[in-house]
Amino acid sequence: MEGWPFVSPAMGVIDRTGPDRRFTRRAIPPVAPSHPARYDTAVASKDRSIALIDLDAFYASVEVLERPELAGKPLLIGGSPRGRGVVAAASYEARAFGCRSAMPMAHALRLCPEATVLSPRFPAYREHSKRVMEVLARESDLVQQVSIDEAYVDLTPVAENMTEAEGLAHRMQGRIRVELGLPSSVGLAASKLVAKVACESGKPAGFAVVRPGEEAAFLAPLAVGKLPGIGPRSAQRLEAQGLATLGQVASAPVALLVSTLGPWGAVLQRRAQGEDPSPVSAERETKSISAEETFEVDIDELAPLAERLEAMAERLAGSLAKQGLVGRTVTLKLRSADFTTLTRSASGHAATASAEVIRAQAAALLESNWAPGQPVRLIGVGISNLRPVHAPGQLPMEELGA
Repeated sequence: MEGWPFVSPAMGVIDRTGPDRRFTRRAIPPVAPSHPARYDTAVASKDRSIALIDLDAFYASVEVLERPELAGKPLLIGGSPRGRGVVAAASYEARAFGCRSAMPMAHALRLCPEATVLSPRFPAYREHSKRVMEVLARESDLVQQVSIDEAYVDLTPVAENMTEAEGLAHRMQGRIRVELGLPSSVGLAASKLVAKVACESGKPAGFAVVRPGEEAAFLAPLAVGKLPGIGPRSAQRLEAQGLATLGQVASAPVALLVSTLGPWGAVLQRRAQGEDPSPVSAERETKSISAEETFEVDIDELAPLAERLEAMAERLAGSLAKQGLVGRTVTLKLRSADFTTLTRSASGHAATASAEVIRAQAAALLESNWAPGQPVRLIGVGISNLRPVHAPGQLPMEELGA
């Protein structure tokens, strides 16, 4: 670990210096930890150092790594444009033409006719992701992988301060690039929320640091939609109240936010001020299980839709049984021919892993939210509000005896 070559990303580090106190960027040399790992679980949020590592255009980067002749070319990874294929990932060269993930592949090729289309190779992506997580685990035991290409790393146990954490985060980014050949962006802050926003602000190949106490100033000029958890509809409601930036949300009357977004409004204000005490959890918890199907030809009849729901309910029940889970909330997802997507959920009185119960709840949601004859392009079913079948330390009834 000592003597590791310093790889300095062009982004530098966000810092506030100078008489105008603006955010500027500077390079920070790596600093190796000089003490054994230590961690106080009661440490204040402002004293934490949390990094978010996000692999840039991950699927495309893996393809270029394994096929160097693709470097610099616009790449689209996804389904066939001759059917109903969609874009799973686009390289930055393709994004320059307006191509985006979840876009119909045929439309993406109209935007960028010279793009190379590749079928996804998920086993390869998972293998490269595993290698990245192993690199991160060298620096801290607290690594929370949130997706195949993204993970939080709590450096608090191994860094005395934020400056030392910057060196460790630089080293992680450098090792991912040099050892594994993959580009990444890094955000470093005292909370997961601000680290996420910082990371997004510097992509691709960026390195952004927001120091403790500077969170509100960093977030203030950003559009409300930049904050994780604020979707397009919530953003529209806030903007209709004259709240277009996170700084405006942070200073708005709480009553206005609550009247606009409900109880979530009060939570949102604290988040807009940079508050987020959520910990980095090394244990991955399954929050939901879902299944969906995109049709080659739109379906506008009830019988085939009901058949799909039944098959998906069986799959979900099998997944729940395999993981020893039950769920209380069933969600139906419908996408129409014009790509309008509708999701509706219903919660039962008791958690279940029964395929029949899941099917019945999904069918009821379909009946109340789908107009007969309306073409459906995609249908999906999910189950959430999961918990273990048996509480920890509790035996199932059949093992208790008479």
